[in-house]
Amino acid sequence: MSNTPYFGSGRALALSLIVAAAAASGACQRTPSPDANTDAAAPTAARVQFDAMLSVVNNSGAIRFDGTIGDDATKSRIEQSLLAAYGPGRATGDIVVDSAARPPEWIEGLAGFLKVFEPSVGAAVRFEGDSIVLSGQVELDQRRALRSAAESAFPGARLQGLFDIPAEAPVVGAIAPETLAKNLNQMPVKFDNGGGNVSVDSLDLVAQAADSIRAAPPGTKLLIVGPVVATADAGNDMFLSKQRAEALKVQLILNGVSPASIETRGWGQNPDGTQVEGAMPPPEGAAMRFELVK
Repeated sequence: MSNTPYFGSGRALALSLIVAAAAASGACQRTPSPDANTDAAAPTAARVQFDAMLSVVNNSGAIRFDGTIGDDATKSRIEQSLLAAYGPGRATGDIVVDSAARPPEWIEGLAGFLKVFEPSVGAAVRFEGDSIVLSGQVELDQRRALRSAAESAFPGARLQGLFDIPAEAPVVGAIAPETLAKNLNQMPVKFDNGGGNVSVDSLDLVAQAADSIRAAPPGTKLLIVGPVVATADAGNDMFLSKQRAEALKVQLILNGVSPASIETRGWGQNPDGTQVEGAMPPPEGAAMRFELVK
């Protein structure tokens, strides 16, 4: 157990107690049958392994982290890296130890990268397997610095999200609301297959869209109508439409867009969120769209 006071260990302790209690209960209730082979050990089902994970978020200078790794020694190394980067008491969170987690590929370079990440207010970074995803609100110069640091600290890692920097950053100037809506409707944002989250491959595109929205005249308001993919379950299709609109709004807010300037609606919904009677998604589905709120 770590001696660092601000790293939570309650969840791991509770899990240990539950497992121990379950084991004790099972031992008390087990009654061997007369023909049971008591000398033979019961087979143990192999646990499915998964990639160790760590996420770190810089929320206005307050650092929040969480993760799951395979052993106490690795947990201690991560805690020491966070302590070196942010000092005592500034980072809060919990790291769970689960023996099914594979050894992290990013542990060696973590301490050096976190020092570069420290001033990135509004940014979030997630480590999982060979993938490192940068998201949130990060200025272009800082994105370049973080990508350079990540390439040095984690050679061979897949750098995704805002690490994907265009060769030439777009120049954003004042934009008329009508032009803004038209341009946003040509934005090919992708979502996780069958899910409601914005794909990491589209995070850079969303960051550019946020720059354009922030450059619009004060008082400009937009309605996002989520995309719909028609399947055999029309009710779920329209639920997912709303979920994706909300996910896109969250990403825009993380990139500095005012929450008051964005409304969301699912396909076939009234302004109050209720479903339009008899509304059905078109057989071919429908793309996400932006509308100006008058």
